[in-house]
Amino acid sequence: MLAALLTACGGVSTDRDAADIVSELAARGLPAALTVTYTEENDPNKLLGRPNGYTSKAAFTHERAAGAGGKPGDINLGGGVEVFQDADAAQTRANYIQTLAKASPMLGEYTYQVGNVVLRISKDLPPTDAQAYETALSKIVQ
Repeated sequence: MLAALLTACGGVSTDRDAADIVSELAARGLPAALTVTYTEENDPNKLLGRPNGYTSKAAFTHERAAGAGGKPGDINLGGGVEVFQDADAAQTRANYIQTLAKASPMLGEYTYQVGNVVLRISKDLPPTDAQAYETALSKIVQ
């Protein structure tokens, strides 16, 4: 299994929401078809708008991972974006996701944090594909 990766860039943030970031990833030529924009009612983690939670969350598919099966919004179908109030909250979330992945490799994924954004990418994608998303995110969140 591929280990989750974490990249942190402090001092930067964005006021864009998660769906806008997914659209920008696609505009930069990455396979990122928006599938779910989460609300308080459909957020599976119940973190949207709550203390220490994200301010927005969206999921996307990538054609190379979409064959893995699952329901719309599952990270294994492509990826997801979570936007937080600040970089510290994003870092806490990224660390939590990595801790889960280490405890249970089947939950592994690529996890990147840039400023106040956490980008989660399916472990079913090759490392070079996942890295392309991180590179694009670092240009979006400046």
